[in-house]
Amino acid sequence: MKIISTINLNEIFIELIKQFPEHEFIQRDGFNALTEEDIQSMEVIITYDSKLNVEIINKAKKLKWIAWYAAGVNNLPLELIKDKGIILTNARGVHKIQISEYIFSYIMTDYKNVIPYYELQQQKGYKTKIRHKELFNQTICFIGTGEIAQYAARLAKAFGMNVLGVNTDGREIEYFDQVLSITQRQRAFQQSNIIVNVLPETEKTIDLLTLDDFKAMGEAALFINVGRGSVTKEETLLQALKENIIRKACLDVYYKEPLYADNPLYKLDNVIMTPHITGNSLHYNKRATEILKENLSLGINQQALFKNKVDPSKGY
Repeated sequence: MKIISTINLNEIFIELIKQFPEHEFIQRDGFNALTEEDIQSMEVIITYDSKLNVEIINKAKKLKWIAWYAAGVNNLPLELIKDKGIILTNARGVHKIQISEYIFSYIMTDYKNVIPYYELQQQKGYKTKIRHKELFNQTICFIGTGEIAQYAARLAKAFGMNVLGVNTDGREIEYFDQVLSITQRQRAFQQSNIIVNVLPETEKTIDLLTLDDFKAMGEAALFINVGRGSVTKEETLLQALKENIIRKACLDVYYKEPLYADNPLYKLDNVIMTPHITGNSLHYNKRATEILKENLSLGINQQALFKNKVDPSKGY
């Protein structure tokens, strides 16, 4: 097969060529470097560029497989991909380590007063009477119980935390003390000190969390969002923070990205914000390519066994 990557895989690309000599591999320096010949002849594309749109896919008459090097596929023309019978795989699971580490960096920053101590440092102050919260015996709730949540739940148990989960049907998951269905989520929120959203964006998750959900979390709650910003309307989140319906939020994702400089979230003092970077890692491309290698080893005729195969009708 003719396999074109718009991601600079460096030495990983050389590994692919050596391991799979039966395929033709072409490296392009970004999506804009694709030629018309590339588009019309490629059978597999390795990319995470949203420029892979309806026009490109319609031109790509030979395209059989999109190896999407990101987890979320909501920006892709899923209906067209489904109608054309194109295989779509994603990078689900390659984020679990780095995102889990970020989740706990947010928690530690908050619980251990890292920012107040840094501000004290800038003032050349010295105070030893600040009291800290402990993670031990705190309850953390993950909205979504996929690979990221499962990895983070294992870390939470190492801290001695109680771990709750929310998924579609309340099915049991390893490392979770209790899992409730999405319709029972407020029961889980009421029991939790920290609530972490890790859901992808689908039709069912957009605007899922309402003001009543934040009220269920309570005024002492820390809300962390590393899933998708669309899980709650921005005005709802702003109200929850401004009115201290919840204590604080740590956000890596937003309803509309990128944020403009005049976004009202920047004016709040009970929010910690990062610019959608928790999935970044020096090891990202290598982990994503391991999924590609597994599937290439199976062969396209064994696509039913492909790892991380996405159902375009579901969006995951």
